Amino acid sequence: MARDLGPKGVHVAYVVIDAVIDVPWARERFKQKPDDFFIAPAAIADEAWHLAGQPRSAWSFNVEVRPYAETW
Repeated sequence: MARDLGPKGVHVAYVVIDAVIDVPWARERFKQKPDDFFIAPAAIADEAWHLAGQPRSAWSFNVEVRPYAETW
């Protein structure tokens, strides 16, 4: 999609969310996990907003978001 739409001025990006999103059912499922185990939905939205506002000269294609405490 990026190869086809990029030249037409459409920014296409692939966002990997490598985390458990902080929603009520996930909190219930992972009761013993600390707050920094989860990723806030607002943080995901902030990253999407950042992508949408990137200048054409520096478009990102592949972005990964994860909590800072994630072990690799």
